[in-house]
Amino acid sequence: MKLLTTGSHGLLGTNILPILERSFTIIPYDIEEWDITDKDAGERTIREIRPDVILNLAAYTNVDDCEDCLSLADRVNGEAAGIVAQLCHAHNIKLVHISTDYVFDGEKDTPYTEDDEPNPASVYGLSKLSGEKKILANCPDATIIRTQWLYGHGGVNFITKVTRIAKERGVAEVVNDQRGCPTYTKDLADPIRLLIEQNRSGIYNVANAGSCTWFDFAQEIFSSLNIDVALKPITSEQLNRKAKRPRYSVFDCSKLYRDTGHLMRTWQDALHDYLG
Repeated sequence: MKLLTTGSHGLLGTNILPILERSFTIIPYDIEEWDITDKDAGERTIREIRPDVILNLAAYTNVDDCEDCLSLADRVNGEAAGIVAQLCHAHNIKLVHISTDYVFDGEKDTPYTEDDEPNPASVYGLSKLSGEKKILANCPDATIIRTQWLYGHGGVNFITKVTRIAKERGVAEVVNDQRGCPTYTKDLADPIRLLIEQNRSGIYNVANAGSCTWFDFAQEIFSSLNIDVALKPITSEQLNRKAKRPRYSVFDCSKLYRDTGHLMRTWQDALHDYLG
């Protein structure tokens, strides 16, 4: 099965494509090969490659920058996702698309299911929800995977940031009023494979099991690495980021297990694997 991936050079692609290539023939594209906002380029790419599946990893993911770049966020995360969906539907190609917990406002106190009503609190979340809606309207058989709090090898992520700050300053201030599911990017590879192989459609939550705050996550990181650092909890208000983050965005991933038999490991096991 031939799998064309967009946004292949990002954090997610870098971590999952070496695993997915054990099961699929991977054609890794990034913006240099196909800017997904360009429908004509997409037509040419599809006619040349003739993929069975398109895995759309391309996105504008700088959450705070999105607040100042509404049109760019909507063009990449919303309109372009719709373009890819139109092309997939027209050429009978399976589409798998990556979305986010930021489609929710975080006002729940119990884990979000795929059926909960989205209500984004940021431009990034609005643009990703727009993409979801356009995909389902243009390509009803598409698969949308919502995930969150991603980290992995290559590039910058929460773990690389917080450990660098700790080593430079000997102290780290970390938000303690946002709760979610830290997710090792590599752990998305098997769910993606299974959803493709089993030809599943619709929305699926995919994240490592359990939940914690960013402060809890940082504590586990420093403990695992034996880094002696003064760790101070702060509030989201104190951090004063431009974009609002969901206060609570824990996922219920039981639909994934029911439909594929795949059980996500705990965030602690995944973290220790990453750090090990």
